[in-house]
Amino acid sequence: MMAKVIENEIGQISVNVIFVGEKRMRTLNRTYRGIDRPTDVLTFVYNDQDLFGEIFICPNQVEKNAKKYKQPYSLELARVLIHSCLHLSGYDHELSNNRSDEMFAKQEEYLREVEGCDR
Repeated sequence: MMAKVIENEIGQISVNVIFVGEKRMRTLNRTYRGIDRPTDVLTFVYNDQDLFGEIFICPNQVEKNAKKYKQPYSLELARVLIHSCLHLSGYDHELSNNRSDEMFAKQEEYLREVEGCDR
């Protein structure tokens, strides 16, 4: 699914996906966002020819969110991967001049495709 989202939204690019523990994610979140707690996913856009960006995922946080929202882990993981791909393509939900409604609509549209594959 990630490849499809990236291809549809950006084109052919190179992205690293890195799975980290809660301690490392907390450090990244504190360093780059000023938030002193772990999060489920962080996306870094470099727009470099060799490496367009990196996605850091904390599986423990994804699992906590899956339980919180009563979702299967695999679906929550798909959600954060899709979400981060949309960030790579320029969508942002934290800025005042953002396209968050469009971003979340696309996220859920791609997620419905993932859910359809599971059936």
